[in-house]
Amino acid sequence: AGVDVMIVPVLLDENFNVVETKSAWRSATPGENDRNFDSTRADEVICFPSVLSMWQEYIDSDVKTAQGQGFDVLSKGITVTVKKNGRILRRATGLPPFGDMVGMMEVADGSKFGMPGDSEKYGGP
Repeated sequence: AGVDVMIVPVLLDENFNVVETKSAWRSATPGENDRNFDSTRADEVICFPSVLSMWQEYIDSDVKTAQGQGFDVLSKGITVTVKKNGRILRRATGLPPFGDMVGMMEVADGSKFGMPGDSEKYGGP
């Protein structure tokens, strides 16, 4: 079984304008607790916004709603989860639940259960 996931990180400047994201993503440096940091490892599931004005139009109402509810969008971030059919599944403040997503993918593709070949495919023991 496969799990279809696509992550589009949208970067906002201090005026809540959508700005070019890819260079910031690629220039990220690991923190002291980051092991095996390599931003290219996510290339299969990461896409970057290309027509910034369309992303601005798409995200504006979510930013305004979050601000109206008292959330600090720039420091906390917001997550908009969109289903494959284009409908919004969830809107939330903060980062996406990456741990839950990875856990779901591990169960769906069998890697959590140590399927043959996983070490070569995913790394590890």
